[in-house]
Amino acid sequence: MFVFRAMKELKKKLKRRRRPIWSLGMLAAVFLAASAAGIGTAAIIEKAALGYSEVEPAAVPLSETPGTDKPAAAPAPGSREAALQALAGWDGEVELVLHRVYWCGEETRMLGRHSAGKAAELLKSRRDWEASFETSGRLVLQENVEDLSPACRQTAYIGMDADGNLSLFDGPPRKDNVVRTFFQLDIRSLESSLSKEKLHELADGIRVSDRDEYRSVLSSFSDFARKSEGVMKQQR
Repeated sequence: MFVFRAMKELKKKLKRRRRPIWSLGMLAAVFLAASAAGIGTAAIIEKAALGYSEVEPAAVPLSETPGTDKPAAAPAPGSREAALQALAGWDGEVELVLHRVYWCGEETRMLGRHSAGKAAELLKSRRDWEASFETSGRLVLQENVEDLSPACRQTAYIGMDADGNLSLFDGPPRKDNVVRTFFQLDIRSLESSLSKEKLHELADGIRVSDRDEYRSVLSSFSDFARKSEGVMKQQR
């Protein structure tokens, strides 16, 4: 009687799990094997219903094991990482060149010849520098400086260009000497808010000789940026 109830329960479980229903012949074979092995009938039916298997899962090769770390990608040519990698394998001295890029202007300094180890130490100590290593043994270091270059401090103006953009000029505002373009100005708002003297000053260019003056002028005109303008643009 117990066997028939167990078989009935098994059929219900198989139907719920949408597994193929075992034939009576297969079930009988299961019961006979269980009896010969001394395994309880209820236990073997439960295993069959749940789809358990006594077969060990096949081993997965290490290279195909999910989650295995992939080899690290090679550093991009001309990058800081590629330069450090090249220095690690360089035998001999390298020529160091420091290239500074400012808001306005650039300058290049020769730092002499040094061992590859010393050059690598210098680069590692300045995480904000970019670098590129040339096959001739020349290491070019690039530093981005948030300031005006010494030369630009002598000639920099901020004014309005012909298209109504607030811009940085190398000298008094002209069409051909725009260094950076920041944002487009709302001309109507300027005309209604500023005196004629201030408008003429903006048209003629406002002299800036250091970082503080540069930021002060930008801040004073930021309220007149057109609403559609987002982050300041840069023009080289």
